[in-house]
Amino acid sequence: MLVPFIGYALGSRFIGYVESEGERLTDMLNRAESIVVRETFVESFDNDTVTNLGDGEVDRSILYAVEASGGRGEAARRIHTIRHRLQVQLGPYTALGLLHSLPGQMPLPYLHARGPMIPLSDATIGFATRGSLQLRDVGTLIVNRDMLDWVRANEDEALAFPGVPVLTDRA
Repeated sequence: MLVPFIGYALGSRFIGYVESEGERLTDMLNRAESIVVRETFVESFDNDTVTNLGDGEVDRSILYAVEASGGRGEAARRIHTIRHRLQVQLGPYTALGLLHSLPGQMPLPYLHARGPMIPLSDATIGFATRGSLQLRDVGTLIVNRDMLDWVRANEDEALAFPGVPVLTDRA
C-alpha cells in the first residue's frame, strides 16, 4: 500500500509516496538510512519551482522532519503513554508537538533509547517559503534528532541532549 510522504530538507520538501505494509513510517525511517519515495516531486522554498524526480531514494540524513500519515502500525505494539509538550529547532524549521513516553519515565532521556527519528503527535511545523512564514498542523511529525539545533526542556531533562543547547523556561 502506498502512503503519502512529505519530507522536509534544506530549502525544500520532498512530496511523494512510500510503500508500507502497515508498518509505521517512524519505524521504516529508523530501520534504514534511506527510504524509497515513489512519484516524487521536490518543492523549492526559494521560488515556485517544483521538480519531478519520479521514483528514488532519499537519504534520511538530509531530512529534518517528515509528516507521517497512514496507519498507526500494529495494534499489539501500541502502549499507554504520557504526552509531554516539546518545542524543537531543526535548522530552518521550528516544530511544536507532543512527545510520548511511558508513565513514570522522563520523556527526553528516553529519546536516546529510540532511533534518530522521533514522532511528535498533534504537531505544528513552521518554516519560511518565498519570503513568508508557513505553519502546517500535522497529526504526527517525525523529527530527526540528529538535526536538532535546540530543544525547549526543563533543567532535569537537559542532560538528555549532550552538545545540544537546551532552552529552559528561565532562559
